[in-house]
Parts: sequence; structure tokens; C-alpha cells
Amino acid sequence: MMTNKLNDRKSSLFRLTTLCTIILITFTKAQNPEAFNKIYTNTYLEISQKDFRRALKIADSLYNISESPRYKAKSLMLSATLLQQAGEFKEAVDYATKADGILGDTNEYVWKAKVSGFLATQYRHLGLYDYSKKYIDQTTEIIKNIDDLKLVNQTNGFLMQEKAYYQLEQKNYRESIKMIDGASRYFSLSGQDNPFLTANNEQLLGLNYYHLKNYSKAMNYYQKALNKLNEMPDNFLTALVLNGMAQIHIAQKNPEKAKPLIDKAQKLAEESPYLSLKNEIYQSSQQYYALTKDIEKLELSKRKQDSVKEKISGKTASFINDSFTKMEKDSQKKQQQSERKSVWIALTLLLLSLIMGYFMIYRKRQKEKFIKIQQILNEFEEINSKRMVESDIPEANFFSINEALSQQQDDIETETQALMTPATEKKILGKLEKFEQTTLFTRNNVSLPYVAAYCSTNTKYLSFVVNNHKKKDFKNYINELRVRHIIHKLKNDSQYHKYKISSLAEEAGFSSQSKFAAAFRKVTDVSPSEFLDHLRSQHLN
Repeated sequence: MMTNKLNDRKSSLFRLTTLCTIILITFTKAQNPEAFNKIYTNTYLEISQKDFRRALKIADSLYNISESPRYKAKSLMLSATLLQQAGEFKEAVDYATKADGILGDTNEYVWKAKVSGFLATQYRHLGLYDYSKKYIDQTTEIIKNIDDLKLVNQTNGFLMQEKAYYQLEQKNYRESIKMIDGASRYFSLSGQDNPFLTANNEQLLGLNYYHLKNYSKAMNYYQKALNKLNEMPDNFLTALVLNGMAQIHIAQKNPEKAKPLIDKAQKLAEESPYLSLKNEIYQSSQQYYALTKDIEKLELSKRKQDSVKEKISGKTASFINDSFTKMEKDSQKKQQQSERKSVWIALTLLLLSLIMGYFMIYRKRQKEKFIKIQQILNEFEEINSKRMVESDIPEANFFSINEALSQQQDDIETETQALMTPATEKKILGKLEKFEQTTLFTRNNVSLPYVAAYCSTNTKYLSFVVNNHKKKDFKNYINELRVRHIIHKLKNDSQYHKYKISSLAEEAGFSSQSKFAAAFRKVTDVSPSEFLDHLRSQHLN
């Protein structure tokens, strides 16, 4: 069966290669726009998802056989788009700059606007939003030179899409929705009936409504996008739509419905060279594995995402460094005032690079804390499931504090320097386990003599049993019981999420918030506030 699938894939690739060759020949002879558009679309949507290097070669071939500035620029922009998806930011900008140079003084304003729009997108991906806005404004000015109303509307549609992405990344979701609606109107006025563009708009609407937590609307738009995408081969947009649908099911705590979607999205992402796509899918995968408590796969997905992020970060830093070097060389040819301006730009870029590096480290640490908290919750689940409340133990079964102290003195006198027998040790351990099933340890007056009295023994024997079997001294033993008690309450009763840290400390039996915080961190490696913030965010989702 595997062999048949492989043969089918090879056969499909062969047919596609043959088709591309025929179109190339046709295009060479007549510079046929229809033939060019077919191979352009196939290369962008299908070939690039399965064979990135071949897609680049086809784009280069299109450039070599192109005769007019329009087709040469369009070929270069195909390469630029593919390289941008693969995270090759410098090469992508180089191709776009070359296309801009070829268009030069021509009246190809539509493609000048597309090149400018691409650079706006590129700088947005790099987080250089001021540069992105500059190119958005430049694109707006270029569109004013286009005479054909249909092309004006079509180009404005693309510009509105880019503005929608910009607003989305700024978390202005309702503003982004307005921009998408504007893009749809422009495409409609231009007579544009491209299923991919329509699906892209629907996917963007789904993503915005997901962030607004309007899951029914989000799912409706994602389904519309998927219906359009089913008319064409699977591509990166298909993966984004499936990922969006999976995120909704994850948010609604429905892992069964999320699984097939996340599995297919992962498969498409693994086959694609699109780094940002992989990053998105791995992020959703971690949310899914956290929901299903599959810690092993969660950690694997996190490692994959970290690897992708390192590639993106490395390529971004390389682009910024190369840009800085170029600006530095150019500044040497200019006057002193221009040189100072270049230095300020360089410092700004360096600061952005440092901020991005800090952000990556911060996110990595947050993910590690997330995994740690999930492990804590799973670890304490079984331990605390058998915990009994204090009311389950009759008061008559244990001594008062004064009686305990008195009894302890009698025990010491009768058992001084006597060796504890295995039977006595076992009996004390059994009593200690019953003590752990109460909430007596939350009393602020609990002490070694108190617990010794409860266990019907003396303080020396009790200390020995605690040290030997619990692997800690009495104080840390009581503190751990208290911390576990609070974790159990927080996990199983959402009302506790509203409590202040000081209230939780008092509930656990600690005399101060600082002592509670120190004990909590010692037991869990995270602070109470971090643990509480995590539970609150999980509850909201």
C-alpha cells in the first residue's frame, strides 16, 4: 500500500511537471498571460508545499523566459513570496527590491503597488511596524496612479487585506474585521472571483472572531473557508483553517473533535517549508496535548516549536544585521547629518533585536512553567484524592494540646533511650498516614508534640519516622501537607481562584503570606501567584 501511494505521488508529480513544461513552452512563444497565471498558481499553491526547491527553480525559469517588465517582476515576486514563507527574509527583500528596480519608470502601477505591499507585509513579519506602515502609505499613493477602475479595486482589496493583518497583529480585532469587509467589497467591485482570496478573507474573519471568543461565528467563517479550499489542492491556508477550527474545539474543552483537525494540520505543516505556519501549528498542538495531559507529546511539540522559533529568530537577526551593515556602508558616502541618522536607525534595529531575543527567552520560560504546573497538577491529583476533611475524624480520638504535652513527658520517662521496635515504627507510620488524611495540619498551633500525641508516641520517635520515611524534617513535612492541601482546593474548586494569596496562606495554616509563598515555591518550584494565574487562564479558556 505504501508503494502504491508513493507511485501515485510520483505519477502526480510527473503529470504536474509535464503540464508546467507545456505551459512554459506556450508562454515562451506568445507570452500568454493565461499560461503564465496557471503555472504561477500551481507553483505557489501546490508545488511549493511539496518541493520548495523545485518551486524556486520554476519561478527562476519564468523570469528567464519573461520579456516584459511586468512578467519579470511577477516572476521575481513569486520567488520573493516563496522565500518569505521559508523565513529567508533577506533573499525575499532582495527579490522584491530587484522587481521594484525592473518596474522603474514604467507605468506598471499595479505591480509597483504589489511590490510595495509585499514589503509592507515583510516588515510586519519582522515586527518592524513603522517600516510596514511606511510601505502601506506608499502603496496607497501608488494606487492613485492606476487608471483602470477594476484594477484599482483589485489592488485596494489586497491593500485592505494587508491592513487587516496589521490590525490583527496589533490585537485590534474589530478594526481588522472592518478591513477584511473592505477587502471583500473591493474584490467584489473588481469582479474578482478567486476562491483562494475569498478563503483567505474567511480565514482571517475566523481568526479575529476566535480572538474575540465568538466561537460560533469563528467556526462558521472557518467552515466557509474550508469549503472554498476544497476546490483546490491542500496548501498552507488549508492548514491554517484546520488549525483555527482545532483551536476552537480546544478552547471548548472538546479534544475528540480537535484531534483529526490538529493531526491533518500538523501533517500539512510538516510537509510545508512555511516556518510561520509550523510555529502556529506547534503552538496549537501544545494546547491540545496540555488539554489531553499528554506531557510527552507536549514536550516534543514544544521542542519542535523552539527549533522553528530559533530559525525564525536567527534569520530575522541575520536580516537586521545585514540591513545594518548596508546602511552603515551607505552612510559613509553621505554627510555627517545623514551618518547620525543611520546610527539612530541602527540602534533602533539593535534594540528591536534585543527585545525580540528577550521575548523569545521569556516565552520559553513561560512554556517551561506551564509544563511544570501541569506536572504538579497531575502529581498531586492522586495524592490529594484520598484527603479527608477534619470533620471525618471525631474529636474524641485525639488529645488536647495540654494532654498531649503531659502524655509526651510520660512517654519520654518510660521509653527514654529505648530502641524503637519495628512494630512501634509501623504503628506510628500508620497513625501518621491517618493524620495526613485530616486537615489538622492547617491549624496554626500544630506542633511536633501535638502530632506526637495524635500518633500516641513521643517526639523523638515521631521525628525519627518523619525523617526516615518522609525524607524531611517535621517543619517541612507540615508545610508540604499544607501546600498540597491548597493545590487540591485550587484544582477542584474554582471559587478558590478568587482568593488573595494572603487568604490562601491563612487557609493553609501559615502565619504569614511570605512564609506560605516560600513553602509553596520550595515544594513546586513556582510561586503561588504564577500557579494561580495559570489556573485562572485555564478556567477562562
